[in-house]
Amino acid sequence: MLRRLIPSMFHRRLCLLFIGIAGAGAVMAGQAYRLTVVQGPERLAEAESRLVTERWTPTTRGRVLDRKGRVIAKDEPSFDILVDYRVITEEWALTRATRDARRRDRAVWGSLSDAERTKRIDALLPGYRKAMDELWSDLARALGLPREELEERRAEIRGNVQQKAMAIYERWLKDRREEMSRGGGGEQVTLADVQRPLGLHAEPHAIARGVDEQTAFRIRRIAEVAPGIMVEPAGRREYPYESASVPIRMATFPKPLREAGGVGPAPAPEDGQTPQQQPEETPREIAVEGVATHILGWMRDLHAEDVHARPRRAPDGTVDRGFYQPGDLVGATGIEAGYERELRGLRGRRVRHLEIPEYEPGAEEIVEPVPGRDVTLTIDIALQSRVQALLSPQVGLAVVQPWHHPAVIPEGQPAPLPDGTVLNGAAVVYEIDSGEVLAMVTTPTFTRAELAASPSGIFEDQVNSPWVNRAIGKPYPPGSIVKPILLCGAVTDGAYSLARAIECTGHLIPDKPERYRCWVFKQHHTTHTAILGRSLQAAEAMAVSCNIFFYTLGRDLGPEGVKRWYAKFGVGEEFGLKIGNEYPGQAGDVPPTERYGLPHAILMGIGQGPVAWTPLHAAEAYAILARGGLHLTPRIVKDETPRAVDLKIDPEALDAALEGLRQSVNESFGTGHILRFPDGTSEPIFTPRPGIEVRGKTGTAEAPDIVVDRATMREGDHSWFVVLAGKKGGRPKYAISVVMEYAGSGGRVSGPICNQIIEALIAEGYL
Repeated sequence: MLRRLIPSMFHRRLCLLFIGIAGAGAVMAGQAYRLTVVQGPERLAEAESRLVTERWTPTTRGRVLDRKGRVIAKDEPSFDILVDYRVITEEWALTRATRDARRRDRAVWGSLSDAERTKRIDALLPGYRKAMDELWSDLARALGLPREELEERRAEIRGNVQQKAMAIYERWLKDRREEMSRGGGGEQVTLADVQRPLGLHAEPHAIARGVDEQTAFRIRRIAEVAPGIMVEPAGRREYPYESASVPIRMATFPKPLREAGGVGPAPAPEDGQTPQQQPEETPREIAVEGVATHILGWMRDLHAEDVHARPRRAPDGTVDRGFYQPGDLVGATGIEAGYERELRGLRGRRVRHLEIPEYEPGAEEIVEPVPGRDVTLTIDIALQSRVQALLSPQVGLAVVQPWHHPAVIPEGQPAPLPDGTVLNGAAVVYEIDSGEVLAMVTTPTFTRAELAASPSGIFEDQVNSPWVNRAIGKPYPPGSIVKPILLCGAVTDGAYSLARAIECTGHLIPDKPERYRCWVFKQHHTTHTAILGRSLQAAEAMAVSCNIFFYTLGRDLGPEGVKRWYAKFGVGEEFGLKIGNEYPGQAGDVPPTERYGLPHAILMGIGQGPVAWTPLHAAEAYAILARGGLHLTPRIVKDETPRAVDLKIDPEALDAALEGLRQSVNESFGTGHILRFPDGTSEPIFTPRPGIEVRGKTGTAEAPDIVVDRATMREGDHSWFVVLAGKKGGRPKYAISVVMEYAGSGGRVSGPICNQIIEALIAEGYL
């Protein structure tokens, strides 16, 4: 019985042993399958990555040019100095000493003990360490830095690399422990088990950024004889026209400013001649800063959303060589931001295969960088500088002057700003046929150095708001400059006939003289009918800016008609310039507590009430009149395709509007014709220039107060003037729009600025 049991027990144990071995084998096979098949590609890539270092070179940003090809933003040649990490840590000295010791004792090296090898390496090490010390001293001198500062930079790089490496090691340790714990033994895995050299330890790191060409040349001389030093192109953004000196002649300025500058009136031109400057007049050089800052914008540090918006690897697996890395700069606003993708360019790529000797073919793969695309603007930077000079306090046009004040301040009107107050505002110069912006000036402006030094002084100034591009980004009630639009709309819709004369009664509602008043009634208690001796036709009503006439048109067009015609002329439309925030304009938007209706339409007939737009809207609206009713979307970048819409305006209405604009600045009764001074003298707002014709319209628009901490900082009316200028006998070529905040009279303040902008167009060869 016992003999029969022994073989049976033996066989059972043998079976159990085989089952255990088979189970273990199955586990091992499964693990092998997972490591080789499932995770094989990943692990192979990881293993190969340790034999490959990859370095991406910086992008070269495209230039921004003005319409005449002048470079107004560019990457100034500058360079980054990179040092191999093994040189930074001086591991290079140990590697070289080991290599030379092995080479010297090649015949016996294999038979030497570790101690003997170490002794021979240590004998050579001081020489290499001395060479390293001399290298760092040479670099410090070439960079113009104290050696101590360079050592601080080395320490910072070492700290950053160690921090990144530890983050990787800890992740690997966690993964390894989780993997081993599934097999029942993860606790014994330590950090030492996962530590190994990384690409970080074989890459070059920037020891200095943005050095100039001369410094880079000195470093290149060192790199020719020293190990691990590289000079890479980087690029520093420069704006060559940010500061300018502009020559300004005073002979066509208003008389008080001419006399203050010691300049008399210019000699009267003879027929067929252009106005002559006095021979003895020397132009004043006006220094301007922050030219076109709001148009071009500036650069800023990289944000997380930039990296997410343009990752290194796209969802389809392709690599976008324009990806962002720490240390990159990004366009913050203006053209720099709006055209970031076009300007940015693509990185170069250098891949080093460590398993291939350095000087053998295939050791390094190089993909050259691709510079960003140049962007050409419609702006003329010389004209931009001239217009900015005209709006600077130095020449006096944008400063409150005694002759700016009305002879009579209407009851209930706020007192004018004190003499000498600097006025903020904006001006747009616009080419009618192309829809191209030639100049777009906003004041105050600032330089990028001022922005870097004191951003709070720019972004926390609630009164002057220097960060706002007033030409496109701030709402302004338009006032009387919209009267040609209402005339065209009323005639085209059949709400008004050009044969109809309208009497100026001083106030629209007969028994309510305090409501819907004409400005001449409010200031002088008379009417335009009394002054002219007749009821008004359309052109002369525009020339004298009769409110009653245009209240009537607003009433007859009705709320929807008024709103529709504002929209046709671009109010409510962003132009998509891609240079920063644009205010689209609004017409008929009333608070929730109100209902839009006829009272609003009447006020909107003279550009008041629930309506607001920008100086660029105003310039395009007048350009529509000059184009015969064709609406072009304004452009500030040459490559953008113009978009056109024919508004189908009645041709006779357009003729009447243009005639009203002509009378406004050329006839003695026009509101845009004469400047009157406190001494009783007067002169035309626009200098007579043979061969040049000017049409235009003044506007004085009631504006909301600026209140800061319950204190009223600004109140009163905005000053508008919009003109069309061109060769006499032909169609207008340029529209000029000027608004000066809380400055009062459109004719007395903005008119002389428009006159000098025409002078600037002449000086730059446009007229």
